[in-house]
Amino acid sequence: MPEKKVVILDGSGSGDKDLSPVLNVLSHTLQADSAQVETFPLREMKLAHCLGCFDCWVKTPGICVEADAGRQVAKAIVRSDVTVFFTPVTFGGYSPELKKMVDRLVQIASPFFRMDHGEVHHPPRYAHRPRLMMVGVQRHPNPGEAHIFKTLAGRNAINFHPPSYAAEVVLATDGGDALRERFEALLTRSDALPFGDAAASLMPAPVTPGAAVEPVGARRALLIVGSPKTKEPSTSGVLGGYLLDRLKERGWETESLTLRASLNRPEGEGELLSSVERAGLIVLAFPLYVDALPYLVTKALAVIAAHRRPVGERPPQRLVGIVNSGFPETRQNAMALAICREFAAQSGFTWAGGLALGGGGMIGGQPLTGTKRSGPPVQHVIAALEMTAEALAEGRPAPAEAVKTIAKNPIPFVLWRWLYAWMGGKGFVKLAAKNGVGKDKLLARPYAA
Repeated sequence: MPEKKVVILDGSGSGDKDLSPVLNVLSHTLQADSAQVETFPLREMKLAHCLGCFDCWVKTPGICVEADAGRQVAKAIVRSDVTVFFTPVTFGGYSPELKKMVDRLVQIASPFFRMDHGEVHHPPRYAHRPRLMMVGVQRHPNPGEAHIFKTLAGRNAINFHPPSYAAEVVLATDGGDALRERFEALLTRSDALPFGDAAASLMPAPVTPGAAVEPVGARRALLIVGSPKTKEPSTSGVLGGYLLDRLKERGWETESLTLRASLNRPEGEGELLSSVERAGLIVLAFPLYVDALPYLVTKALAVIAAHRRPVGERPPQRLVGIVNSGFPETRQNAMALAICREFAAQSGFTWAGGLALGGGGMIGGQPLTGTKRSGPPVQHVIAALEMTAEALAEGRPAPAEAVKTIAKNPIPFVLWRWLYAWMGGKGFVKLAAKNGVGKDKLLARPYAA
């Protein structure tokens, strides 16, 4: 029997040397199972972050336009029998190092849409898909964070369509025998996919308002735009900008910061941290990328948390999240907001609630109140942001009514879901045609063995 080909994506960072023993036990366990193991230490590789350009769908189908190590990793994954995500658990999600590569795996998906257990997803590009295993490492037990991680792993499995998957969370302090036993069980285990309520249950519930007392510095708001589409207007920028304008009308000082690749350098980190320190309210607006936060947002939260960790008392600060998904179901945003709330808890922010929008493509960077805007009506989005601005300005969290309103569908859901998926597929075909790529080439399989 030929050896199984196993690819490990090592998402540990430069400060995660204590995770090396865990990775060694994992590698040895896989090798003992007659596997040929290839490990990619992502922190040491030249990898650009995903720009959300979709050129890997409409310009060079199946191949990311970034000509770096990401192509090598994608090819190895496609040709493997088992792919393992190895990462420190980061607020319930993956490390920035791993998330950067996971975002790039959109190239192995199809640009079209299909229904799967009542949800819209992208079909697989390749007939052969590896089994997925996700291993998260915690330094301190945190059952809630571990639950987010395992559910996120399952949501990734839904979108990558493996024959089976399993996820496990271990402690960095676990002994070798205990780790080996857990990993041996992981080799043959098949976890249930978290469709529907299993995912929706992690959507943070609206915060129950208390006394409307503004914390120190609360009348200065910082908008952090997490969309990688920095050369054109983004849905995230439109949503966050509208909320910021409403706060400014109420006498607030406001500041806006768009995350860029400069965040990977000391000056970029310094700019982010200085802006955060000046604000009493942080508004984090971003698109859903592979079921969670985009790489730059993941990186930003890790930078902020590391900066705040050794410091004692701080003036009270609040955090509110606004996430939009390319799928029509609002519940697909649950993992992202759960990670944001966990970040707030671990970093000393007061969680002021989250707004989740399905079908973010209906806005597509257009002003919400533009007279020439195209697409379905967005009055429910405007109403939700107006309610949220009023509440935040008064020191209250995002109202439950605003959370409910922004999640509404602009037309009856069955029709909305079908129309959104149909229009999305037509749109990708049209973009490809502009690049001289015919519809028959959109499903090319360049990395097939």
